[in-house]
Amino acid sequence: MKLATLNNGKRDGALVVVSRDLTRAVRVSEIAPTLQGALDEWAEVAPRLEAVYQQLNEGRVAEAFAFDEAACLSPLPRAYQW
Repeated sequence: MKLATLNNGKRDGALVVVSRDLTRAVRVSEIAPTLQGALDEWAEVAPRLEAVYQQLNEGRVAEAFAFDEAACLSPLPRAYQW
């Protein structure tokens, strides 16, 4: 599973699932708004994110958009331990 943090103008960005070939992505705010949010609830959200990842790779996600690595932030823009 590939995850990224899309720059949406907010300090923590927005979590997206990225396709295996890095060409498509989909926002998953209904599962977890940020990567930190996903990590905080990983046991609950990981299976749901994995399902989206599989669907994205199979071309079954209508909301998918072209993935642009340059539009991303660091994975955890405000890592709490730092």
